[in-house]
Amino acid sequence: MPLSRIYTATSASRRRRKALTYSKGESVSGPSFTYGKFNFDYSINFQGLKLGFEDKNGMYHYKRNIVGWKHESNIASQTGIFYLQPIEPLNLPDNVTDFIEIQFKEITIEPNGKAVVFLTMPIEIGVFLEAKNGERNLLDIVTFCHPKFSLYGAASRGVITRFYESEVYSMPPAVDNYKEGLLRLEIENDTDEWTTVGRVILYQKGLILYYDETTVCACAKMIVRSHDVADVVGIAQPIREGMTESIQVFESRKTTPFCNIEGALLDSTFTMDMGMR
Repeated sequence: MPLSRIYTATSASRRRRKALTYSKGESVSGPSFTYGKFNFDYSINFQGLKLGFEDKNGMYHYKRNIVGWKHESNIASQTGIFYLQPIEPLNLPDNVTDFIEIQFKEITIEPNGKAVVFLTMPIEIGVFLEAKNGERNLLDIVTFCHPKFSLYGAASRGVITRFYESEVYSMPPAVDNYKEGLLRLEIENDTDEWTTVGRVILYQKGLILYYDETTVCACAKMIVRSHDVADVVGIAQPIREGMTESIQVFESRKTTPFCNIEGALLDSTFTMDMGMR
């Protein structure tokens, strides 16, 4: 993905749902990464990631190194402001897909029943520059995870996905906020039969991330329409008050070359019509 485009915070006109009421609890399993807004004199040396800006006669020089993976860039900026925020795990090593697939231990849900579970998911970290007029530019993306990819469906009718495996939790588990986020998934069985679910596929446009000093999270809803069909939509909602909405790295496409399931994508809703296990 080219890193020279301008990105803005997700639309303010979208209705943000009230935050849920989960406490922080034991939400930290290791050292926490600090997200937020910083001046160029702020530098990072964290878990193998080194990142910072050097002032060279009025021109800033950005340098990043994470276990030998390096990036450098010259920056002309009057504000000297940058942001570190969690972003969707769909940008590295390239813009391969718009979909993330999370596989988990199967859950069997009674007819017309509901279940709320927490899953873990990978995240990436975006480095954004901010201009005087508030416009933000994506400068760099880093990750502590090694991406895996899969195919949901068949080569002739399916989608490439960013693949991840997760345990299933009834409450928010402890995670490392620099490489994992939490997905609160509400599953609604809209049928008169028992149904079993073992994976969920999210479209990038609907994956809205939130963060605070310990946790990165997103929320989604999965509505089961039949034994092998479900609609999945992201929800603009944090899991608790005080969380900040991340800048969303999403660029609308005129076509969706990695989605060849006709009729499967409507706005930010993805229809899983080739099985949920």
